[in-house]
Amino acid sequence: MLAIGIYGETVAAYRYTVLAEKVPGQEEQRTFAAIADEEQAHKQMLQRLFEKHFPGSAFALSDQDKALVLTGPRLINVRDLADYREVLRITLATELRTTQFYEAMRHQARNEELREVFTTLAEEGFQHYQRLLKLGRERGLLPPEGETSAP
Repeated sequence: MLAIGIYGETVAAYRYTVLAEKVPGQEEQRTFAAIADEEQAHKQMLQRLFEKHFPGSAFALSDQDKALVLTGPRLINVRDLADYREVLRITLATELRTTQFYEAMRHQARNEELREVFTTLAEEGFQHYQRLLKLGRERGLLPPEGETSAP
């Protein structure tokens, strides 16, 4: 569970860092940079828990494991508006997938500390989803609320 979470948070931090560097607006840049920092903090927290509960362990993740917390390509590029729109859809879908993963893991974790962390990460992932959805709609990158074509 922790190794999968670490992988997902690492990819998320990378993606948001790229977005913060590539998107046109300063407000968007700040939003993505802030989320990148949050994802990096999540990764570090999960890494500490991993080292605490599984010292010296190493886990190899399968493609199926990675798919629990990731949609789309791991590496992204934003060259134009169409790329930006597509990457935003990918990140929205990934935030939902990650939220669902943490929600499921909080029910499976036997350790109270891990349950609490997974609960927090599920909540924060959904908050990221909501922030990104709002930003995408405000910028005209996503359909307005009530219209189809959700991520």
